[in-house]
Amino acid sequence: MKITPNFLLRYLLLTAVFGVGCGDNSDIPPAVTPTVAVEQYSGSGPINIVCTTNIIKDLVRQIGGNRVAVTAIMDGPGVDPHSYTPSPQDTNALTAADLVVYSGLHLEGHFDGPLESLKHRGIPVICVTGGLSNEQPTRLLQTGDGIADPHVWFDPELWLTCGQHLAAELSGFDPDGEEQYSTSAVTFAELMRSTLARGVEIMASVPEERRVLVTAHDAFEYFARTFKFRVEAVQGISTESKPGLHRVDELVKLLVDNRIAAVFTEQSVSDRNIAALVAGCEAQKHSLKIGGRLFSDTAGAEGTDEETLAGALLHNIRQIATALGATESDVGASDQSSNATSLQPDTSTEAKDSQ
Repeated sequence: MKITPNFLLRYLLLTAVFGVGCGDNSDIPPAVTPTVAVEQYSGSGPINIVCTTNIIKDLVRQIGGNRVAVTAIMDGPGVDPHSYTPSPQDTNALTAADLVVYSGLHLEGHFDGPLESLKHRGIPVICVTGGLSNEQPTRLLQTGDGIADPHVWFDPELWLTCGQHLAAELSGFDPDGEEQYSTSAVTFAELMRSTLARGVEIMASVPEERRVLVTAHDAFEYFARTFKFRVEAVQGISTESKPGLHRVDELVKLLVDNRIAAVFTEQSVSDRNIAALVAGCEAQKHSLKIGGRLFSDTAGAEGTDEETLAGALLHNIRQIATALGATESDVGASDQSSNATSLQPDTSTEAKDSQ
């Protein structure tokens, strides 16, 4: 086999990637704000873009249109990006791409090392939250640990800013598409603002005293700020955090004392902690229902209404509003996708890994 310079470069990149950050998180370097991709696109046909999650895939499709061909490594509603570790096949996909796009703010925890290695060795990489990281004053929410909450897509105003940043980065990589990317960013901003307006309209039907959202992990703080909710979660920002019995007992007391009627499971997180809340409330004679299964770290499956961020966000809003007291006429008959559900078979990555 002929050893070409390109083959040797990819071999060295793969070797470097597997030596960084795929195990102990203490080896992962701090995130840095990426710049525009290191070199301009010189190929023919659509740009081959590999994304980390399907929420990012949707954003790239919205901005890139027919100039891009997009795939996502974590492409499904049951995949948890906090705990997902890239496989050799994933790394091959990253190094074979024309361009790699990721969310950032440590959402894809086990990807931080490999992505940094790719970027520093000349593989074009874009972080969609890079523009938010540079804002002063910042609109990012800070956690108790002093890091930014990565779940920015739950604030449509923040997510349209990510769309604008992506359009600018793509224009630097592919100058011939600059006009299309700029136009698409404007259209995407309109979509986000119309989604926000519809969400505010639906949520206005939930009485203020019932605006308490209890979920499996703390992914909804931007949602709470946007729609004026109080959010309580069993786990922290990352699903890799471990809740204690004390936290479960605290939430059971909150649910019972405030007569909260519903809690919510998540598509990409195990149901077991929410099941513990239901059992704890039942032991105290408080009836608690599962208000629905929400999208948190990923969007829906390909081919569904929820495969886009706008669709997934409206799905969540309808589920929450209905479970917490809105009527069908409040939500809109055509909007209401489903009512309260029982606990569903667990399809999360965490559950599969434990089997």
